[in-house]
Amino acid sequence: MSSSAKRKEAPTGNGGGQGKKSKRGTDKKWATQSKEGLIEGVVSPGETGVWVSCARGQEAKAAREVVAMFDEYAEIMYNVTQPGEGADPASDEEEVDVEASLKRELDAMKATGKEAKLAGRIFTPVKMNVACLLFVRTRAPVEPVEFVKRICQDAKSGGGGQKKRMMRSRYVNRLVPMSYVGRATEEGLVELAGRVLGGVFDLSGKKEGGGEGTVAKKADSAEAGSTEPKDVDGGAAPQSFSFAIRPSIRNNKTLKRDVIINTVAGLINNQQHKVNLENPDKVILIEVYQNAVGMSVVDGDYWTELRRYNLTELYSQANNQGEDEEKPAPTAEADKEQ
Repeated sequence: MSSSAKRKEAPTGNGGGQGKKSKRGTDKKWATQSKEGLIEGVVSPGETGVWVSCARGQEAKAAREVVAMFDEYAEIMYNVTQPGEGADPASDEEEVDVEASLKRELDAMKATGKEAKLAGRIFTPVKMNVACLLFVRTRAPVEPVEFVKRICQDAKSGGGGQKKRMMRSRYVNRLVPMSYVGRATEEGLVELAGRVLGGVFDLSGKKEGGGEGTVAKKADSAEAGSTEPKDVDGGAAPQSFSFAIRPSIRNNKTLKRDVIINTVAGLINNQQHKVNLENPDKVILIEVYQNAVGMSVVDGDYWTELRRYNLTELYSQANNQGEDEEKPAPTAEADKEQ
């Protein structure tokens, strides 16, 4: 009995079950290396860039392929050639050395803004501590809104070598451009709105119930040092765009959805710009992540024709249209036979 009991207790002792202990130790070692090697990125006020959603667990591969795509479009749109090229995502299938593979994936995520500047790069992928998400910092001359829209327009039409880029975009899903990033506070949100929205909307505030409110006055102070008001066509009043506000909040408990919508809407002259949730002329994108909030204004076709800038859906739509176009049209003789 005692011998049997000892045999049962052996795996939990210091001397027994070393094979299993070694396996657990290996798992722990990998987890530690991943935790220590992976530097979680930070999105900071003053930056511009693009939020990228991707397949779960494929953040590093998505980072490589989206930067490769961005490099290609930077050359097309701005005649900017990036120094060096990242690893081909297709080569991941041929990797055998697991440790080397992990190191390459971690290194792809650890680039800091300083390192990117030293390398002369205008795109820096940053891994977030949220699954299926990464941020790509951009530098001049890239303007995130027009840049992302061009990519999505090509994906929709199938133009500009779309088939090649589709093969290189197996993991990237949606792109969300950010014209500027500010502090994730109510005051920071107002300052950010004054900077990003001033060239599109009349930010004199709601006119109902007594004219300008406190929010509008804060927006004016946020635009100090620039033209007042900030106009679109050299002194002409902003056009009367309808708009919708689309906020997204991650890892932040300070700014609530209703607060974001009411604060930003309170800045805008509601007599000149009407809210239209179904078919807006402009969509105000607001992305809150931890202590940062980014904002941009995109055209209303963002919601319809360009599928909210979801590359997966756009490529699928383009392929389906291509298949339909390749089908031969029914002839008169075929109609008679039927």
